[in-house]
Amino acid sequence: MSKKFDAASRDAENFFSEVEKRPGYAEHSAAFDREYAIAMALHEARERAKLSQKELAKLLRTTQSVISRMESGKANISIAKLQEYAAACGGTLEVKIAF
Repeated sequence: MSKKFDAASRDAENFFSEVEKRPGYAEHSAAFDREYAIAMALHEARERAKLSQKELAKLLRTTQSVISRMESGKANISIAKLQEYAAACGGTLEVKIAF
């Protein structure tokens, strides 16, 4: 590897190390991870059901853009809507409280 690459890599590691020390970082990171996991589960369920976003939107009586926002983690989604989404994809919703 080149010296420039090694230096840039060390700079990036130092930067992220400092970011991780900021107050609230762990909480924000955990919240993002949860939202991302839900978004990915939605996307995977739709793909498994072999439905396009447009087809799923029609089943849920909504628009493709709403499905896109749900799958990108940019939407607040009710439990009822998650249940409808799961059912439309041929699945069921399971909610768990973990400690």
